[in-house]
Amino acid sequence: MKQEVTPPEVEDENSLNSMWYKLTTIERIVIKDLQWPVERDFIQADSLMLVVSDTSDGRLVINGQYYPLRLGTVFICKPGQLIEVGLPKDEDHGVYVLRFQAAAVLQKEATEANIQPVNTFPGEGEAIHLAVSTVIPLVRMIVTHWENSTIADRFRAEAGFYELLSLVLQNEEHKTSIALDYAKFMLERDYTEEITIEALAAMAGLSRFHFMRLFKEKFGKGVIEYVTELRLSKSKELMRELPNASIREIAFKVGYKNEIYFSNNFKKHMGMAPAVYLKNTKMKVAAYSWVNIGQLLALQIIPYAAPMDHYWTDFYRNKYAFDVTVPLSHHYEFNLTALQQSSPDYIIGIDAWIPKAEQVKLSETAPTLFLPWDRNWREHLVIIGDFVGKSKEAVKWLQSYNLKAADVREKVKLTMKEDKVVVVIVHHNDLLVWGSLAGTVLYDDLELNPASQLRDIHWTKPVQVTELAGFEADHLIVNICKDPISQATWANLSKQGDWRGLAAVQKGQVHLTPGYAGWESPWNEHTAFNHERVLQQIAQILLPAT
Repeated sequence: MKQEVTPPEVEDENSLNSMWYKLTTIERIVIKDLQWPVERDFIQADSLMLVVSDTSDGRLVINGQYYPLRLGTVFICKPGQLIEVGLPKDEDHGVYVLRFQAAAVLQKEATEANIQPVNTFPGEGEAIHLAVSTVIPLVRMIVTHWENSTIADRFRAEAGFYELLSLVLQNEEHKTSIALDYAKFMLERDYTEEITIEALAAMAGLSRFHFMRLFKEKFGKGVIEYVTELRLSKSKELMRELPNASIREIAFKVGYKNEIYFSNNFKKHMGMAPAVYLKNTKMKVAAYSWVNIGQLLALQIIPYAAPMDHYWTDFYRNKYAFDVTVPLSHHYEFNLTALQQSSPDYIIGIDAWIPKAEQVKLSETAPTLFLPWDRNWREHLVIIGDFVGKSKEAVKWLQSYNLKAADVREKVKLTMKEDKVVVVIVHHNDLLVWGSLAGTVLYDDLELNPASQLRDIHWTKPVQVTELAGFEADHLIVNICKDPISQATWANLSKQGDWRGLAAVQKGQVHLTPGYAGWESPWNEHTAFNHERVLQQIAQILLPAT
């Protein structure tokens, strides 16, 4: 049944007129202010905030979502978010953090009003791109008057702050963003119904094509994909709440008219059938180190607790965030408290990544397994399988993977023979080559021939384009990270004579990856689940006809 969709009422905009905003603190953060690790620290999210970038490099990671820093970009943040900032080695540029309070003025009667604090702001979580020539001088003016501390200067700072808020709200891109947010809200409310893309586009004031493109850019997935995820998330919730309900009943409740289609869709997206999912969710396993997530998934165990705050776990978060009941971080005290309160059945981590004192505390919480980092990923899978009672599943998975690798290896060797293969990553202004461990799927499982220098490199090594000639690569697999700096670096590099003179370039044997995030970072995800994905990706890159 099709659902008619109406635009948001004008009263939403009028409600802003009854809002009160108060600037409370201003903080400027540059590289020297960051603590540990180098070039990485957290911004305390204890109030509403505007984070304004005056650098063209660096990153902001909000609840695990990666945002590149650009001059003039304003980020709207709310209390309780986990906000990580990474800055370039430039002490003159960084970010401004403007903390503020908001309150709604609720008119009870003609002569009486009630002030109610709120922790929301239109479009929170957004990256608003404003004109650099306008926003940076405005913010610097606000800071100058704020630091002078006189009553008059504080009023000028507040006035400048309101001007900044008005720029954020009046920004045309932001208006479109709010319309997209409303469309997303409609999908979340009525996902069991058939809401047409045409109706959503009309509500947003956009053409169908433009709406679909902007929706995917903003939320990282298309409309149909998003509806599918909503339905599957609700189905998982119902499976837990109604353990005696049939798969057919669950399918109908979340908007599917066909039980088989629902089951196939579920398995495609979750990697396991609904019945297997329901069985395995009864096991509460904590992946204390993020690298353990990919090992557990290969055993068809979705972690009960896992780190969800890294931008490189986007793939896992998008698919399994609903199932990770206890989100962890890389704050030891936070993690310990969360696990003590949730009582998992097992805790699995990497020995070298967890201080001994922390290991002792975790061992007092639940049975623990701390894997030695110097063992390979296959051994890790088997050890974990033994620990959680899934030894047969681990062996079966490895057998299946080996068969898939043998099939791809046979096909690739027909064309590659003994040619030397090197993986090159374009990351910001740097070129990195993959070492033997980072490229284990290529060099060990597919038995491709690495350049001799790679045997002394484990993960990655920065190189100059002139050094690449010494690797004598016949084939280059090149991944360009998606950020503008990396893209600009590649645009310049690909025109240089030193690059054009490389043997692989001369032979026309440069294989560009179609933006595979796993090739960007982290290069040390040594897990069964990840390597199976890499195996599939290599087949697509080197065997495009398959």
